[in-house]
Amino acid sequence: MLIRALLLTFLLSSCADNLLVGFGEDTNYLTFDHPYSEKAIADVRTRAERLCHQRKQEAIKTQSVCSLTNCATSYQCVDKANVIKYGL
Repeated sequence: MLIRALLLTFLLSSCADNLLVGFGEDTNYLTFDHPYSEKAIADVRTRAERLCHQRKQEAIKTQSVCSLTNCATSYQCVDKANVIKYGL
């Protein structure tokens, strides 16, 4: 059921240039390939937050690597208690 919801979210996303390239039901990590622009960065952040909130978790950006035109950005879904506990 969760996979269907995530797939639907991915397919209906208006951010066709922002590809979710890594995510699984058994992992808390999200990886996106997207253009290097402020709008794309904000869109990726919003998608990561939405996907993590479906699990009742918070999205924490763990890595972002960019060239002059493209970026690869990773997020981790973390329990809210751990966000407070570790100051994330």
